[in-house]
Amino acid sequence: MISSKQLAVFQLVKSKSILLLLFLLPLFPISETLGQRSLQDTVPLDPRVTTGKLDNGLRYYIQHNPKPENKLELRLAVNAGSVLEDDSQQGLAHFVEHMAFNGSENFEKNELISYLQSIGVSFGSDLNAYTSFDETVYILPIPTDDEEKLRNGFLVLKDWAGGLLLEGEDIDAERGIIVEEWRTGQGSDQRLRDQYLPVLLKDSKYAERLPIGEMEIVENADYEELRRYYRDWYRPDNMAVVAVGDVAPEKVKELIESYFSDLKNPVDAPKRTSHSVPIQEESMIKIVTDEESPGIQVQLYYKHESQPTVTVKEYKNRIIRTLYGGMLTQRLDEIRQKPQAPFIYAGARYGSFVRSLDFFTTSGAVSTGNTQVGLQAFIVENERALRHGFTEGELERVKRSLANSSERSFKEMDKMESRTMVGRYVSHFLNQGFAEGEAIRYELYQQLLPEITLEEVNAMGRELIRDINRVVIVTAPEKDAESLPTDSELLALFDAVADLDIDPYEEGDLPEVLLSLLPEPGKVVDQSSNEAVDVTSMTLSNGMTVHFKPTAFKNDEILFTGSSKGGASLYPDEDHYSASYASVLVNVMGVGEFSPSNLRKVLAGKNVSVTPNIGTYGENISGSTSPGDLELSLQLIHLYFTAPRMDEELINVYFENQRNQLASAQSNPDFQFNKRLNEIVNDGNLRGMGIYDPEKLDLVDVERGLEIYSDRFANAANFEFLFTGNLDLETMVPLIELYLGSLPGDPVETDDFRDLGIRIPRGRTERIEVGVDEKSQVILYFSGPTEYTLEKSQQLSYLGEILTIKLIETLREEIGGVYGVGARGGLSRTPEESFSFSVSFPCSPDNVESLTEAVWKEIKKIQEEGPEEADLLKVRETKRVSLAENLNRNAFWHSQISAAITSGMPLETVLGAADRVMQVTSEQVKEVAITFLTQENLLEIQKFPLSKSLSTND
Repeated sequence: MISSKQLAVFQLVKSKSILLLLFLLPLFPISETLGQRSLQDTVPLDPRVTTGKLDNGLRYYIQHNPKPENKLELRLAVNAGSVLEDDSQQGLAHFVEHMAFNGSENFEKNELISYLQSIGVSFGSDLNAYTSFDETVYILPIPTDDEEKLRNGFLVLKDWAGGLLLEGEDIDAERGIIVEEWRTGQGSDQRLRDQYLPVLLKDSKYAERLPIGEMEIVENADYEELRRYYRDWYRPDNMAVVAVGDVAPEKVKELIESYFSDLKNPVDAPKRTSHSVPIQEESMIKIVTDEESPGIQVQLYYKHESQPTVTVKEYKNRIIRTLYGGMLTQRLDEIRQKPQAPFIYAGARYGSFVRSLDFFTTSGAVSTGNTQVGLQAFIVENERALRHGFTEGELERVKRSLANSSERSFKEMDKMESRTMVGRYVSHFLNQGFAEGEAIRYELYQQLLPEITLEEVNAMGRELIRDINRVVIVTAPEKDAESLPTDSELLALFDAVADLDIDPYEEGDLPEVLLSLLPEPGKVVDQSSNEAVDVTSMTLSNGMTVHFKPTAFKNDEILFTGSSKGGASLYPDEDHYSASYASVLVNVMGVGEFSPSNLRKVLAGKNVSVTPNIGTYGENISGSTSPGDLELSLQLIHLYFTAPRMDEELINVYFENQRNQLASAQSNPDFQFNKRLNEIVNDGNLRGMGIYDPEKLDLVDVERGLEIYSDRFANAANFEFLFTGNLDLETMVPLIELYLGSLPGDPVETDDFRDLGIRIPRGRTERIEVGVDEKSQVILYFSGPTEYTLEKSQQLSYLGEILTIKLIETLREEIGGVYGVGARGGLSRTPEESFSFSVSFPCSPDNVESLTEAVWKEIKKIQEEGPEEADLLKVRETKRVSLAENLNRNAFWHSQISAAITSGMPLETVLGAADRVMQVTSEQVKEVAITFLTQENLLEIQKFPLSKSLSTND
């Protein structure tokens, strides 16, 4: 289940963000067939959805969608969350959500999860739920290839809606699990949030109703308090069923009527009231510190009442708010890249705190001593936009981003998967959000974007940025407390900025094209086809091999990867950090004539994503595009091969920011843990070490890094490219010859990687002691050399999923000692053929030893008796369903064929996936458990808080 603490934080930061890939081209014209809507018109629901209400008040939303086949995404949306709890019920809304998986009228305790696993529905990744301030939502994707499975899906939803047993024994058993969930969320973020949340939500009930609740109440609440919350709020007139998937709408409607019509509303049920956050006329400042905070964050909020989402005018206003935040974010990003920038990073957005409260924020991170300067910069940029407005160029670029986004969605609407669509109807029921669908969105964007003027956008700033309802939140490490300004000093900045002379924003000229001169094209010198997987392979005159896998899974998607062997392994130890950072340097400084920010501007509104990377044993360049933007993507690939850019100003700013962030992070226990983990897992081998200390950044030689980068991308013959998606080879081949075939290459001088001897240590136990919170973590990491086979890799994967099922049953459900636990494993071929397998769980420090023993008990049971047949069948069905869906996704085919290419396996290896999944036996799982899960292969890592530290055993 999604952590309620995570949901609470998500509620505070969710926003209507936009992509900032932009291009200076005219907006696409309005189709004559779409017509115009007046601003007073109501924005309709997607015409593909069927809505209605039963006599008892339960609402429903139904949409047929054939992707993926044989699956229906079901949601039960309950219009009730933690804000409706009484003082004696704090945490019980979330508690009820937990109890939905612990016994109901038609499913005994533990039977529900077991049954759903048997039909291919995984607990956590598929079956899930969350509780927030105003709502509780249950998530159930159900197979539809069998009538019984389909009907049982609706039976599950009915039980959640009105058939939970809430037995006292089961309630008591669940208390410890919720405490462990709470424990997992403890840390500096939680402590800081607990201090500033009452200011952001001042004088409202929300400030006192975090969904995770009060643990004293969770551990001791009377059974009847929990049952009363369930009776009061889980009632048909307060719920909706949402169903999107591969079932006829009339069939779904019949099932909803059949299963939910007999639910009754309780007599004298409490009214579902709304809760507001009062307007604060004065500006408020809250500065909070914590000894484990990883850095200084400055957040400037302008709070607003939530905006209505009904009419076209309100839809237009939402677009304008998005445009405003996008343009301001671009300005802040440009400032970030300048010397002596007042902040490390920053952004602006419009979002929602809780149902009744929205916000506009400018926020970011600053270095020690720069808190006042950073906040002043935010206020200045807000004021600059208010006084002088934005430019037409800025507006047009962000318009094109939104236009491109809506056009892509419209093109893909017949290929969208149900899981990406179901949430819009949940939001419509709970928050009255727009649920217009891709076609109407496309229509509205075509109509409204060209109509939106610069004057309208600039006027929106005066609505968003006001002198009332302002809140400034500063969170910082305790060690920086003395350098922080006072409340009055921060408050005075608003008046000080009002008296400043602020110049208008000025934008420099941009090159109009990526490549001013086209290269001399190469030629295809050889071509072959693999009919089994429908892959065409071509060898270019420079020695590069290019593979093409055409699909019809998406209308507007092309994925690509070019990979080569070698990486940082080919350079001596003294070059380790320079080689490791080589691709980072290029991503920071840009290519050709373009800094990264200018590149984003020139690529405005285009589907072009290209990223180079140099790893330990290889390098690659990968990304995604659409058929219409393929040529631009190939041009950018060409530039990344041939024209890495040196920009001392940008790289100096980057390293200064990195030093500040690393220095600030030293006090954070998660950072400390990861630093120590890096040392342990790599056994101190320099070539596996990352940079965790600011002074280590001085070991990165920028010029040497660029030399290494150029060297790794100097020989095109080293690279094999794969393109997957909506491909037209007749159009593509000339472009491939022009932009990839023109790259320098020598087939005689190809490279291979060098084994650096990085190995995970075995037969050891390590204790890492960090942090003040009473929480621990255990990692059992098994590894070692073994012969690589695809069959053995699948068997080890089975072992991980089967062991996860057993550990959830024992550590979570029986013992109540963990919130989450997982096991996973697989094989690798680089740098040697080897296996790895891990078990990991967070827990109380007091339970580390007993829970670790319980893990070993389950491992030894599998080693002695083999897995239970029922568990084997559950994993087999889950993998079968997952594979069936993946076979209709570009990303799956791309990753599988890429793996075959880099591993030197036949391209048709992917075709054996179904057999490998279905043929794993209990005896094989038992055998890999015996072979691999031994003390000799084990690195055991135990994390303890400093207050619970134990002496280390050498």
